[in-house]
Amino acid sequence: MAGIRLVVSDFILSFMWVWQSVLIKIFVYKVLGLGHAPSGEVFKCGLSIISMFLFAFLGKVTKGGAYNPLTVLASGISGDFSNFLFTVGARIPAQ
Repeated sequence: MAGIRLVVSDFILSFMWVWQSVLIKIFVYKVLGLGHAPSGEVFKCGLSIISMFLFAFLGKVTKGGAYNPLTVLASGISGDFSNFLFTVGARIPAQ
């Protein structure tokens, strides 16, 4: 059951990771109307940094969910063969 939870968590976090950048740009450029002015770029970078902390927190809450396939592959290689197969066969494709 923990394996299914990890795969679902990986899928959801990866989906959120891809869309967070787009939503931040829409928010800064369209909603706030800051455009490419220096203040808009600073605000966009600040939101991006905050989102990194949010995703680190979400990884902790999901007890191992990840949005980066390289970090998952590194743990899969360092584990046993069944963990490697689970990582390569289920977790990475879910991301």
